[in-house]
Amino acid sequence: MSAVYRFEELFPDEAEQGPAEADFAGEATLTYRLKTKLAELKAAGYQIRWIEASQKELVTLFVEGGDDAIQLDPDPACDRAWYGEFEIRPSLKDLIWVYLEGEHEVLSAHVVS
Repeated sequence: MSAVYRFEELFPDEAEQGPAEADFAGEATLTYRLKTKLAELKAAGYQIRWIEASQKELVTLFVEGGDDAIQLDPDPACDRAWYGEFEIRPSLKDLIWVYLEGEHEVLSAHVVS
């Protein structure tokens, strides 16, 4: 049973997609916006350290990308998850935060909504 199926079963009102997430193939999806932002940051030469996402955004990524959208680390001693090549962490903050090095002298973040 996938995490997406279980969430929709337990919280049917919250699992409904808004208009911004309805078109999975288009630019309106959260997955598209996140992939675009990650590509922009990499192309600019920044080093992406990790991604943080709220529960709502994590569920949206699963709904749009399926069970393989976020992968658990294959090392059983390591409690981490990955969005592509980047570590993704749960967050109590709203939206998706991409933490990186290279833009300022200290660690900085970009928000994807």
